[in-house]
Amino acid sequence: MMILDTTQLRSLVAIAETGSFTRAASRVNLTQPAISLQIKRLEEQVGRKLIERNGRKLTLTHEGEVLLGYARRILALHSEAEGILGDAEMGGAVRFGAPEYFDTGVLSMALAHFCRQHPAVQLEITIALGPDVRHAFESGQLDVAILNVEPGSREGSLLGRDDRVWVAGADFERSHDTPLPLVLYSQSCDWRRLATELLDKHGVAWTIALTSSGVAGLSAGVEAGLGISMMAAKTIGKNLRRVGGQYGLPTLPPFEYRLLENPAAPPAARRLAYTIQEVFSQDEEEQKAAPQVS
Repeated sequence: MMILDTTQLRSLVAIAETGSFTRAASRVNLTQPAISLQIKRLEEQVGRKLIERNGRKLTLTHEGEVLLGYARRILALHSEAEGILGDAEMGGAVRFGAPEYFDTGVLSMALAHFCRQHPAVQLEITIALGPDVRHAFESGQLDVAILNVEPGSREGSLLGRDDRVWVAGADFERSHDTPLPLVLYSQSCDWRRLATELLDKHGVAWTIALTSSGVAGLSAGVEAGLGISMMAAKTIGKNLRRVGGQYGLPTLPPFEYRLLENPAAPPAARRLAYTIQEVFSQDEEEQKAAPQVS
């Protein structure tokens, strides 16, 4: 009978998400030879080749992709059981990160629920632009992270999807005689690059009216009527309005929120990941059940 080792499965997940034995080894706190040996033993156990090596590039075989799906489910159940059965001893610190434009209502609900269940756990929270959260997670500074990614990504676990939309303040009026004023995040933000590249592609002249490193500054600039911005549909403030169709702006692609967990994270971190998934799933169901307002 095949008995899968969760340590080996964590190594497989880490390799799939980092694309590197070196980075995966760092994530699970092993040496590169040790993680290579784990994958070799896992391949011997399942009797299938799981990883293809083409120079420096690593890709999962078909069998590796199949096992990866099961590995994530097994580790999630393992985390859930470990968290529930180990509540009495759970403590320590958990480092968690999320992007600035993540739904704060859902996030606060998840954190409140977790803290009520595990009062001895100390949370260290980083809220920053998406690229900065990713860098912090990949460099080992975070145990659990929410990332916004393009649809089709296989990273971590899918939390949900949202739309990107063009927004403006209530009193903003576009002048077609001058370049479109934009209120955007700093140059390191992928959303800024997406907005400007799409406008260039569709021949829309633009200029930067305001740059902000955070949501508060961005929202203030848009509400003040300084220009148009791109935001997540579920986080638009009450003083903002959608203007994409009204101004003939290019359609924006949707995106996904995905939850990443460091395989070497302590039990408390894995419990936080489970709580976030649970609360997010509940919120998604409530939104689907809510009556649609036209």
